[in-house]
Amino acid sequence: MELSLPEIPPAKLFQHVLPREMVLDNGMTLWYVYSPVLPLVTLRVAFDEGASGDGADKSGCTSMAAAMLKEGAAGKTAQQLSDEIENLGASLDVSVNQDGSSIYLQSLTQFFERGLDLLSEIWLRPDFEPSSFERLRKIVVSRLSQRKDAPQSVARLASDRMFYGPEHPYGRPVDGYEDTVGGLDISDVRARYERVFDPSGAAFFAVGNIEPESFRELLNARFGGLEVRRSVRDASQTERSASKPELRVVIVDKPDAPQTVIRIVQPGLSSRSQKTLSWQFVNIPFGDSFTSRLMQNIREDKGYSYGAGSAVVSQKLAGLFVSSSAVDSRVTGPALKEFMNELGRLPKGDFSQEEFERARETWKSEFVQSFETQSGVLATISNLYVNGKPLDYVNGFARGLESYTLERFNEVAREFPSFEEATIVLVGDREIILDQIAGLGLPAPVYCDLEGRPVP
Repeated sequence: MELSLPEIPPAKLFQHVLPREMVLDNGMTLWYVYSPVLPLVTLRVAFDEGASGDGADKSGCTSMAAAMLKEGAAGKTAQQLSDEIENLGASLDVSVNQDGSSIYLQSLTQFFERGLDLLSEIWLRPDFEPSSFERLRKIVVSRLSQRKDAPQSVARLASDRMFYGPEHPYGRPVDGYEDTVGGLDISDVRARYERVFDPSGAAFFAVGNIEPESFRELLNARFGGLEVRRSVRDASQTERSASKPELRVVIVDKPDAPQTVIRIVQPGLSSRSQKTLSWQFVNIPFGDSFTSRLMQNIREDKGYSYGAGSAVVSQKLAGLFVSSSAVDSRVTGPALKEFMNELGRLPKGDFSQEEFERARETWKSEFVQSFETQSGVLATISNLYVNGKPLDYVNGFARGLESYTLERFNEVAREFPSFEEATIVLVGDREIILDQIAGLGLPAPVYCDLEGRPVP
């Protein structure tokens, strides 16, 4: 007797829940997702300015200002604040990127109000004790010195600097350089705090099991009376292109390095673009999955590396398309040649039906997985707000996948940049690199130091 397997119905279209939009008494925005499943609340206070506003001679100042918030507040020492957070079993962190800054709190619901009080203290009542600042500055400068020993970090410093150009704010690292951070004084950092963490540039995003109106009242009681000035932000926050894209090779010398880090950057999309998800979708079979072309070529077929990949990096002022790997120094040339071949092929738009269908299923799966945690939900909704995209942007893309075609997929691939616009950064032994890349038809290299700054 033959047994037939039951027919598995097609998966239903997944759509993430949209946040409820509310405002505090002073007009501050609150986007809230009511999620009664877990006794947990996750909150993000997002600020609309980040490290790109530091200025060349103050690079790292915003990052230092953010770090100082947990160094002492409301008369409590850093240790006392840390102990209180730990006793609550909560997470309370401050972070900075090029485009914005944020304070993040996650706590069990029963302890959320106390956690919210701690967030209020570090945000609105930081102490900025001179002794704490001096101690922190020494720690940060030491950490920046150690960054030179991390080839991947060095490659990123050099690629950002050389691709964007020295005058572009994205050409400088978020955490600054040893000399710029070492040259900061406490008045610089306090002034930056007052600018970046001004309530006028803040919005709240949260997911939790507290009823929406009750949640609004919790925030309103603490922040609804803050002064919010409708000031106009600097024009520097409008889109700015990088230096003129052209094929260039950058070498950072690390004598006797057993590996060469290859990092290739090309022009990408601003995070405000409505095409970011389309590019991320196309990148799945190119370099963002184990079965991608880069991984299969560089790792599985040639065995040059443990891994290779690419990413669509979108930021407000400009974006990047980044491809990278760390390879045995003895195969630097052959590995780079394979990258050149794949990146040259990408804008031809020749993905197969199999690659397309596998990418579509991967995107759907990762879409669902990204909403399995409160942090994932929070990341999506806050990024929509920060980048000025409609609430239904991601859901709309998910619906569109049902009718997406291979032809359309390849049309998007043809929008990717030409290899002639690439900045190729190679971090490793200079002599080995020069020997390996001879004959690839590349322009004469320029050189950077371990902080990504050009050298003769």
